Amino acid sequence: MGIEQRVENRRMAEVVEERAGVGPTEIVSGWQAVLVDLLSRMKQFLMPGAMVTFQHLTPSEIIFFERLKNEVRIPQSAAAIYLPPSVRKQMLGEKQVINDASAQPDAGVVVASHHDDFDAIVNVLFAFHPFTPAIDVYERGQLMAGYQFENVNACIAELSTVLDRHLGMPSSKS
Repeated sequence: MGIEQRVENRRMAEVVEERAGVGPTEIVSGWQAVLVDLLSRMKQFLMPGAMVTFQHLTPSEIIFFERLKNEVRIPQSAAAIYLPPSVRKQMLGEKQVINDASAQPDAGVVVASHHDDFDAIVNVLFAFHPFTPAIDVYERGQLMAGYQFENVNACIAELSTVLDRHLGMPSSKS
């Protein structure tokens, strides 16, 4: 293992320990259960090696989704869904008060997992400043990895690598 990989592994471990501690926690396992529920409900629409989204998006969400489709490679063993702010707000019962995308706190979320099971989940938040864009990886109730980025562009630029690292191989579910 090269020095860059060791530094990256140490940085991920520090983020995980700072945010969730070591081992399974109720908060993390609860959040992973929410994500599993979302993926389970959307399973019929998920496709291996592809990112899907909802039918009704705002114009800025369509542009962002098209950018993700063009710049992010989903491993063939995985599937992903883009959850835009407007849909997330509807799901959570929030009113869409802000129509201007530049005033939104984020550009949405991507949730990805192996296509055939949801034991490992990659959860991406495309947060705008002053918040931090981040990618979290959950597995069996634990936060296994956490990545933070300076901005949304940096997060998008690294997303394919993170997906390959955590979901690039078929799941080993027996």
